[in-house]
Amino acid sequence: MADITTLPVMSAADAESIGFARFNDVPTLPIDVPDGNFTISAKTSDGRRITFFFGEYRRGSPPSFVDIQYHDQGASIPNANGGRSPVFDMLTIGMGGRQLFDSRRGTNDDKPSIAVILLGNPRDAPPKSDRA
Repeated sequence: MADITTLPVMSAADAESIGFARFNDVPTLPIDVPDGNFTISAKTSDGRRITFFFGEYRRGSPPSFVDIQYHDQGASIPNANGGRSPVFDMLTIGMGGRQLFDSRRGTNDDKPSIAVILLGNPRDAPPKSDRA
């Protein structure tokens, strides 16, 4: 099994002070994600489940992306592997609070079953003038 560092729940400020990103001023559970593929599974007190899959592009390397899946919306769609995947609603928030994407307006066929966050290095991004 992969080595992970389990740290106690702490304040957002304490997590930030040891090198983790801060998001909202609420209790924070910092987790060191190991190299290679790794999933964090979380559940709320009323049973709603969400998973965060940290995926590698090269075997044994640090993760390059995070697949997020919410498992309890109640609807599902066919997936690429011949099975079914749950769908969920999501929105994205951009500059000034603008909602650039909001799946709540779509049908189940148009809702995401996985949200993917690319863990690119900001230094690797093309210059602003080259972006579409």
